[in-house]
Amino acid sequence: MTTDMAELFVGLVFLTVLVASQIIVLPSFGTSRADGRKLQQRLESIILAHGDANTSIVKEKYLNRLGPVERSLEYLPGMAKLKMLLEQAGKQQMAYRFALMSIFFSIAMGFVAWLYFHQTLIVLGTLFVAAALPILWLRKQKTKRLDKFEEQLPEALQMMSRALKTGYSFSECMKIVSTEMSAPISQEFAMTYEEINYGRDVEVAFALMIERVPSISLIAMSTAIIIQKETGGNLSEVLLKISAVLSSRFKLQRRIKTLSAEGVMSAWVLLLLPLVLFLAVNLLNPEYFNPIYKSPDRMTFLYIFLGLELTATFWIRLIINIDA
Repeated sequence: MTTDMAELFVGLVFLTVLVASQIIVLPSFGTSRADGRKLQQRLESIILAHGDANTSIVKEKYLNRLGPVERSLEYLPGMAKLKMLLEQAGKQQMAYRFALMSIFFSIAMGFVAWLYFHQTLIVLGTLFVAAALPILWLRKQKTKRLDKFEEQLPEALQMMSRALKTGYSFSECMKIVSTEMSAPISQEFAMTYEEINYGRDVEVAFALMIERVPSISLIAMSTAIIIQKETGGNLSEVLLKISAVLSSRFKLQRRIKTLSAEGVMSAWVLLLLPLVLFLAVNLLNPEYFNPIYKSPDRMTFLYIFLGLELTATFWIRLIINIDA
């Protein structure tokens, strides 16, 4: 194998593993893209119906304590979405600082690639991958945090139900959850409690909470609380029943994840098998692929192979993805 083909092979292995890790790994919870769009429209309609700002009061008070330069940087285009992603991942960091760190990291990796390869295409690819890695890492952290939140929610509802039976108000029940339970649910309930105490409408406070934690289970809880607030009823019993339903849903999703683990492992084997065979044949019989190495269309063959790998990745994702 020639040096340039060896470098391309290593890059191909890295790209395949990166793409497969982002597409094949099944999220345990959360909403689909279509459900996410409907959820966003619902949140915007709730906030507009109450004539409220689509910004957390707690966040606004924090931004007002910043200096003029930091505040102007935080309001740059794209910073709002990045800040929301940071909040969903549980990272208490300014969006512009994270963006600057990502840019510096990308430039540093591109400079290293230029020193080693001296090829513009490889440098551009390195810049793209280095810029995408922090965002992919944040999305992974967001998924882990959402999974943890979903796991804690039934216990939080049971705690609120017991507190309501002993005579605590609803806002005090939320404060109990924020002090007695661990992150991330304690952080989200504490922020929502502060929003309500600052005078925010309960429905808008829960809408902002759902925006930070896009969870079907949280939507079910907030809907039940809002309906009970408007029509009356035994909120303690309602929360207890929702907790039982969410616990059953959590067990079902865990079982689905366990059953789909075999499909995920098969997907990894199928995707990496061509690369492993290619490497093995090169080691055992180095002259076998010489016609390809010497062909003027060798890069075309490589692009076709990469396209087929990506197509297989998306196809396997459709097969093993189970929406519960």
